[in-house]
Amino acid sequence: MANNMLFKVFYKDYVNDVSIKSSEPGELSGDRIAPLAEVLLQHADNFLGIYDAKDTLLQAYLDDDEQTVFLELQYHEQQGCLQLKLPWADAFDILANLPAEFSNELLPDAKYIG
Repeated sequence: MANNMLFKVFYKDYVNDVSIKSSEPGELSGDRIAPLAEVLLQHADNFLGIYDAKDTLLQAYLDDDEQTVFLELQYHEQQGCLQLKLPWADAFDILANLPAEFSNELLPDAKYIG
């Protein structure tokens, strides 16, 4: 796992009115992804996007119930995404241990959403 690797990130925190645009992502080390997600994913409208080295996108956001997290993997050359809904703690385990390059194995049992 690449905890000290730099990832490109974007996010929107509607409660605190803070954001980084997806068109101008910032860089963040892998060990800071989960703490940022912990702050952002407190409210259903907030979201976090993370690009790996090949510009594959992992998005994280809360379900409307604010108890579970959706993780979505979007490949830049394909339509649709792989989506996985999981408990908060499990999502943060994934976000705390991101590999340098995202693949389908990152979200086991994810469903394709076209």
